[in-house]
Amino acid sequence: MGRRLDVLLGRTTKQTARLRSLLGLAATRLGVVRGHRQVRCAQARGDVEQLLRLGHADRALARAEHAVREQNALDALADLEGYCGLILDRAALVDAHRECPEELREAAAGLVYAASRCGDLPELQEVRAILQAKFGREFVNAASELRSGCGVNPKIVQKLSTKQPSLESRQMVLQEIAAEKGFAVHVYEPPPREDSGRSNHNRRKTKQDEEQRIRTPPIDDLDDDVSGDSAQRYKDVEAAAQAAFESAASAAAAAKAAMELSRGEPRGPGDRGKPGRRMHMDPESKEEDEVLNGKKFEKNGHARNYSSEIEILPEDEADHGNIAAKELKHHQQREPARGKPASVRTKWGP
Repeated sequence: MGRRLDVLLGRTTKQTARLRSLLGLAATRLGVVRGHRQVRCAQARGDVEQLLRLGHADRALARAEHAVREQNALDALADLEGYCGLILDRAALVDAHRECPEELREAAAGLVYAASRCGDLPELQEVRAILQAKFGREFVNAASELRSGCGVNPKIVQKLSTKQPSLESRQMVLQEIAAEKGFAVHVYEPPPREDSGRSNHNRRKTKQDEEQRIRTPPIDDLDDDVSGDSAQRYKDVEAAAQAAFESAASAAAAAKAAMELSRGEPRGPGDRGKPGRRMHMDPESKEEDEVLNGKKFEKNGHARNYSSEIEILPEDEADHGNIAAKELKHHQQREPARGKPASVRTKWGP
């Protein structure tokens, strides 16, 4: 009745009256939610105590995470309840200023920030809408997005965070419970963290040194005799070139021998007459060697050129010999016999 009368008399606005009602309901609900959170936090701490009694320190540390979350929620709800009471007591400042007063900035920004992160407090959603109508959309957006100078207390941001609690906070809860119940528990302490840039530089340097060590073998592992012999052999450029030439010649000879072995070529006098022999001289071809125009044509069967891999077969050899014989006979018929005059020659021959 009093608030309605204030609205009728013009002492306050309808929005401010609605804001006071919502803040009262929010404070009441915050008290109820805090009671539920206290029960859950006590249960989590009891679980940690039981695990410590059984000697499961690792499982107790994992369960301490739940206890930390519940304790953070309790602290955040207590701060929000205090914000509601502060704005409720100084609601007259809301009517007097078009912008949010400095003494109410932290409380108003905290309620706006918590409105989108506390689903079990629907009254805060309406409080946010009224504050937006009073102080503008820019104020509400800055508080919701945590912009610079928004006025939100970092403690509220930390308590309402959904990130996993740090190892230090869980260890502190574990030690606190162990101290209350008189347990001796050993808490693992991680080594101090180095500067990230320095540690990265050290890791890169260590990796480069390891790669260099793998690529370059130690000098002590080399044989002293081999090192001395190499120094004598390659004393100058000419010696090195001569050694390279000899090595290439040996490789070429080995390759040629391997080719002969793979193709069944004769390797000595004892290989003649064997079935694998492919290079031979035909007796008939040897008799057909003639002198024609001052040139001697020799027929060698199965002559093979290793550079071009072309060989003369027996059929080709016989054809070539017949052609040479025909040419010789034709030449003898056309050329008159030497040593007798033309008057002595008759049709019967010389």
